[in-house]
Amino acid sequence: MMTYATARDRIAFRSSLRPLKSAAFSVIDALQTQPRDIQIEAAGIAFVALSLAIGEDPHALVVRAKRQLADAESVRNGDLEAISDYAKGELL
Repeated sequence: MMTYATARDRIAFRSSLRPLKSAAFSVIDALQTQPRDIQIEAAGIAFVALSLAIGEDPHALVVRAKRQLADAESVRNGDLEAISDYAKGELL
């Protein structure tokens, strides 16, 4: 079982998005059966609850994720592109 400290360390020192891409897509896939407004808020609530439970600042993690996405856009990322396409096509 991963401790809070271990999870926080792994987040802080992660250098690759590879293990995150398909997991992020799985989250979106699980939410698809819900109305679009519920999908967005449910993802946000889950994210904040998970962050706070391990002592991470959700705002800092959002800033980190925005940097990671900007870096990821420099190469082709099927899962991340699928999430973006889904949001543009289904949630707007």
